[in-house]
Amino acid sequence: MAATLAHTRKRINIELPGIIVDKLDKLARKVESSRSELIRSLISESLAQKEKEEMELAMKEGYEANYGFIKESNKEWDFTSGDGI
Repeated sequence: MAATLAHTRKRINIELPGIIVDKLDKLARKVESSRSELIRSLISESLAQKEKEEMELAMKEGYEANYGFIKESNKEWDFTSGDGI
């Protein structure tokens, strides 16, 4: 079902300043793409970047929240302490 939703397209209408449309058109020509495909690509890339940033932040917050536990756990598993290895 997720694959089906990923390929379902919905039409939306947005208003953009003329200067943005001009830049989109110029870039679309440069990369040999349609304006619509370029916009889809740029939005997808932006969303993926935002998702990555959110995941990294969640991981950082989780690490910071569990730092004390992680530090103590590392001591328990450090079998090489004092072994000269």
